[in-house]
Amino acid sequence: MNGVNTMSDMNDTKQEQKRPRRFPLSTSSLWVQMAVGSALIALAAVLVVSLAASLSIGISFEHYRRTQLVNEVHQLASLIEQRASELLPSGATSLSDGPKGTLQLIPPAKSGRFQQENLWAMDATGALLMAPRTGTQSGEVSPSDATEIISALRTALQGQSNDGALSHSAVPWLSQRYYATAPVRLGSAANAPIIGAVALSSLPRADLGVVFVSGTSTAILFSGLLAALLAALGAMFFARRLIRPLDHLTAATARMTSGDYSVRVDVSAPDELRRLANTFNEMAATLERDVSELHRLEQLRRELVANVSHELATPLTAIQGYTEALADGVIHDPAGREESTRMIAREAARLRRLVDQLRQVALFEAGAERLDCAPLALPPVIADTLEVLAPALERKQVAIENSVPEHLPAVNADSDRLIEILLNLFDNALRHTPEGGRISVSAQPDRAFVRVSIADTGEGIAPEEREHIFDRFYRLDASRSAETGGSGLGLAIVRALVEAHGGTIQAGEAPDGGAEFSFTLPLAK
Repeated sequence: MNGVNTMSDMNDTKQEQKRPRRFPLSTSSLWVQMAVGSALIALAAVLVVSLAASLSIGISFEHYRRTQLVNEVHQLASLIEQRASELLPSGATSLSDGPKGTLQLIPPAKSGRFQQENLWAMDATGALLMAPRTGTQSGEVSPSDATEIISALRTALQGQSNDGALSHSAVPWLSQRYYATAPVRLGSAANAPIIGAVALSSLPRADLGVVFVSGTSTAILFSGLLAALLAALGAMFFARRLIRPLDHLTAATARMTSGDYSVRVDVSAPDELRRLANTFNEMAATLERDVSELHRLEQLRRELVANVSHELATPLTAIQGYTEALADGVIHDPAGREESTRMIAREAARLRRLVDQLRQVALFEAGAERLDCAPLALPPVIADTLEVLAPALERKQVAIENSVPEHLPAVNADSDRLIEILLNLFDNALRHTPEGGRISVSAQPDRAFVRVSIADTGEGIAPEEREHIFDRFYRLDASRSAETGGSGLGLAIVRALVEAHGGTIQAGEAPDGGAEFSFTLPLAK
């Protein structure tokens, strides 16, 4: 798993990212809390497993000791029965009837096969024939244990085998001593007469179980602690790997806070962190676009203020100059005063027109101006517009080529605003078409729209300027536009009106090398 790495074009930031991060060892650190929490969970799990394993081993070992003692006492009884059938005289009813005493009937006690247990023997009359030494010293059987085993031997004389724990043992858990009894019959038959009983009891050296179980438990515990330590180290390692992406995200957020919205984070991380990184990148991209758009709008606002100031300054300067001349009496002859008055009126009208155009653009761009749209036949509207422009076209000797088909589908448009769109586009084409040139207009259906194209044979528009041609006060050639009387608002008004109809407009290159403007209008429903 790789951490999230911050990407940047700045070399110092890249070098900073290559340097290992220092993680704070504070208790409030997520890294420390994850590592300690994981270690504690691993330790608790290991302790629980170790305890359970120790208990299981202890219980199993004690069950094994008890079961083994029961099996051995029955084996001992079988051996004595076999020996008794060989040595006891006919008609014997007890183990004590054997020659030379009981020791010949119980050879395993001398052979040492049962030397880890204490051997007890009782004849049929209840007399104790063999028993370990009773006392309180090491290796001796306590009086209470002897009483319990003797009682169990008498029960065995009734034909009932018995086993149990010595309840009065002072030895702690896992040092518990057990006993087992079995009847001895004269012969191997199940209904053969009982001639005695034998018992085996655990030796007082019962600490063998403690040694075994405690040794095993210690090994399990130390193995568990080692596993817990390794788990803690692994938890710290993986916690650090998990925290590193968050640290990079924090650094990226800090850079974004300082104004660097170009920062991005890599997404090679676990699923949750990758989704977080993707969300961060989307947020950063959105903020970068928004900030760029704000900067662009601010730049446009400054340019607009500068352009409006410049456009308003020209007629205001003329009006102020002629007004001061009239007021100061500089112009005495009636003809000069009349000319000055006409100039003031002309510049005032120009100022009024400029203000109206600005207001119109602002209203349509804000969506505050409503259109009176209705089904409209486009060919007659284009023909009427060309008829209005006929004198200007004739003066400049510019030919018109009208290729609009008569049976074009009707469009949904405001007739007055459509005429305004056409007048602005034809006027723009006329101002940029040299004498003897040609302006062509065509229209054709385009899916749910009708596309109208107006081309001229002028100088055309450079590709890098086509995206700005519809901006307010944008001029391809400021000096030439001033001479032809353009304010730089005509195409901005056209775009606002076309988009208000629900269409689009674009500028391109005409087939003959000039400029071509094409816009769409929705078909009437």
